[in-house]
Amino acid sequence: MRIDIRDILTLSNEKKYGVVSKASYNDKDYLFLINVDDNSDMKFCYQDNGEVVEVTDKEINTKLIPLFYSVTARILGNQE
Repeated sequence: MRIDIRDILTLSNEKKYGVVSKASYNDKDYLFLINVDDNSDMKFCYQDNGEVVEVTDKEINTKLIPLFYSVTARILGNQE
């Protein structure tokens, strides 16, 4: 299943998350998700065999933040 920015996903916790950004790092595509009902509930995830898996490694999360920022800034810069 292909997941794109702006898609809405329902995770195993039965909550809905919007895909805010997507970035590649170490041969994996990572997703930045925000709960559509609670903006303080954010997750960094990746897809593994069709399932969305939350990243719990803080070191990887730290590396993902600037990548997500770069992708989002590029997208926003291309909108008119």
